Amino acid sequence: MSLKILEWSGSVIALLGSFLIATHGTWADYGFLAYLVSNAFLIVFFIRKKLFGVLTMQLGATVTSLYGIMNSQF
Repeated sequence: MSLKILEWSGSVIALLGSFLIATHGTWADYGFLAYLVSNAFLIVFFIRKKLFGVLTMQLGATVTSLYGIMNSQF
């Protein structure tokens, strides 16, 4: 997969996750799943680009995404 696809997919899906959570609606819990998918794209992107500082941040964001999923009411 190209770097641009990884970068843009991760970014757009993260924005979708933020929107879903911000709605506080029926679909809000799915925002954490969107974040998890976004995390996967961005982790691969950061590894390929050797951006280890933001990779560390993204790994932390993955932990919070998993925590959100565990506490969601699917």
